[in-house]
Amino acid sequence: MKRSFFILVLALGVATSLMAQTPWVHVEVQESGEESTHVNVNLPLSVVQVAIDVAPDKFISDGQIHLNHIDHDLDIEDLRAVWKELRATGDAELVTVESDDETVRIRREGDFIRIDVDERKAERSEPERVHIEVPVRVVDALFSGEGESLNLEHALAELSNERGDIVRVDKGEAKIRIWIDEGN
Repeated sequence: MKRSFFILVLALGVATSLMAQTPWVHVEVQESGEESTHVNVNLPLSVVQVAIDVAPDKFISDGQIHLNHIDHDLDIEDLRAVWKELRATGDAELVTVESDDETVRIRREGDFIRIDVDERKAERSEPERVHIEVPVRVVDALFSGEGESLNLEHALAELSNERGDIVRVDKGEAKIRIWIDEGN
C-alpha cells in the first residue's frame, strides 16, 4: 500500500513538473471607457503548433509559411540577405524616426531586436506606447526557410525557449500584453 502510494505521488510530481515547464502564450487585452472589455487568451504553445499543422497547405505546409501565392512586393530572399547583414552588425540603432507627435526606434540590443513607438498628442496627458521585443534567434529561425517560405515551425520552437513579455501596447484606454511563461 505504501509503495503504490509512493509511486502515485512520484508520478503526479513528475507530471506536474512536466506540465509546469510547458510554455504558454498569453494575450491580455484591457479596454476601459464606456464599454470596457477584458479579454484573456491562454494557450499552450503546443496548441499554436497544432493550429499551424492543420492550416491549409496553400498557406502553410511542413511548418513553412508560403508567400509565393500572395500578391506582394516583398522578396523573402532579399529580406534574408538584409537580415544576414543586420545580424552581423551587432548592437546598433537601426532606425529612429522623430516627429512632433511620435518617436519610433528600432534597434538591436544583445540577443533582441527592440521596437518602441512613443506617440505624443497634445490632447492626451499620457503618451501611447508600443514595445516589442523579438529574440534574434527567432528571426534567424523564421528566415531558415527556403525560397519564398518562412519557417514558422522553427521560429515557434525557438520562441518556446523564451519567457516574459514579447509585446506591450499602452494606447490610452486600451492595453495589450503578450507574454510567454510556464503557467496557465
